[in-house]
Amino acid sequence: MHTIRLASLLGAIALLAACSTDKFLTGGELSTDPNRPTQATSAQLFVGIQAATWAELQSDPARVSSLWAQQFQGGGIQYLAYYNYDISEQTTNGFHQSLYLGGGLVDIRRLQAQTAAAHDSVFLGIAQVMEGLLMGTGADLFGALTYSQALTGTLNPPLDPQLAVYDSVQAVLSRAIVNLKATGPTNAGPGAADLSYGGDAAKWTRLAHTLKARFLMHTAEVRPTVYAQVITEARQGLSGAGDDFNAKFSGNANEQNFWYQFDVVQRPGYLIPDPQFVALLQSRNDPRLHAYFNADQSDLADSLVDPAHTQPLVKASENTLLLAEAAQRTGDNATAVANLNLERAAAGLSAEPTSLTGRPLLSEILLEEYINDFQSIEAWNLYKRTCTPNLTPTLAGAKIPARFPYDAAERNTNTNIPPLSQQPVRNANDPPNATSDGTGAACKGQ
Repeated sequence: MHTIRLASLLGAIALLAACSTDKFLTGGELSTDPNRPTQATSAQLFVGIQAATWAELQSDPARVSSLWAQQFQGGGIQYLAYYNYDISEQTTNGFHQSLYLGGGLVDIRRLQAQTAAAHDSVFLGIAQVMEGLLMGTGADLFGALTYSQALTGTLNPPLDPQLAVYDSVQAVLSRAIVNLKATGPTNAGPGAADLSYGGDAAKWTRLAHTLKARFLMHTAEVRPTVYAQVITEARQGLSGAGDDFNAKFSGNANEQNFWYQFDVVQRPGYLIPDPQFVALLQSRNDPRLHAYFNADQSDLADSLVDPAHTQPLVKASENTLLLAEAAQRTGDNATAVANLNLERAAAGLSAEPTSLTGRPLLSEILLEEYINDFQSIEAWNLYKRTCTPNLTPTLAGAKIPARFPYDAAERNTNTNIPPLSQQPVRNANDPPNATSDGTGAACKGQ
């Protein structure tokens, strides 16, 4: 039953995600399926939420931000325009609305109500982790969001400031961690409906801690005291590749990984490896060059565009590097080097000397984060926060985009969302860097 439902959801989501220039269609039977049951089971809701979240994390936001982080180059049509910073309210084509609509916050809150009523605190905790992941990502992409008054029936609900959204995300993840500790016969969790972790409460708990570390780090430019909290959370976070939070695909029709659907089926040639990223990997003799790209570095590696490829969304290696960076920034070079070398060993690289300290150590950690974050918006988030690597804008005289515009469709239904000309250039967590954290040189792209 879950596979059949996932197939239909992934098919619909993939169609929306692949067609960046098409209009986002809503209203009437486009939004309400007359054949859909009025009350889905918690398991059915959860499968739909997972599929929608995978789309949010692995479709246009990840692809377009990878252009701006110069891991990919635009190879054609709108992706060439995006690569050169020609963006509009249609750039994400509905991914602001998707934070709330089918499979988004509206269904997550419905799932939370149903699992709370069933006294299944484990399932409730998992739903709360999904809320934290989705809304924290929304804050990364758009900044201020409708959150505290979302789904309350308020006409034109106000936008919460971005830092308030991050604080709310921390609170919901903390509640999730408490709920995930529940035992007893009613706390069965989602079981097989959980396509990523199979209902494993311990893994969901570790994921919650890693997400807390991630979103805390995203505020570090304006809240530098969070580094100690990042260390605390990362020490309890994902601890090995078996903990990775993955999107899993069967490879069957409408159950194929999003990168395959885009790069092979829908838009071949739109994304090509960026020469600066290829050169960086080559200069470091990094084995991930061949894990990421094909033999002539003209496209993604075959394994990454296999229709049944398991796509990592939040990795234990990210957690390890967050711990390394936070340790270095608080003066604990020994812990920083140890964790950097733990990740380097997993990537097939030799160890850095234990004597490495200061900016050279920080630079190595940041470059490892950038390379490790491939196919994720985290590479772009890292660049915005640290100006590392110190990228040269693709368009002379321009600045690398630091946020996504709100969807026009959402703006048209909520007068509190400003027109594009009045939206901020950067989000509150992300003042421009005067210098690169990695090199100390003047930041070229911010």
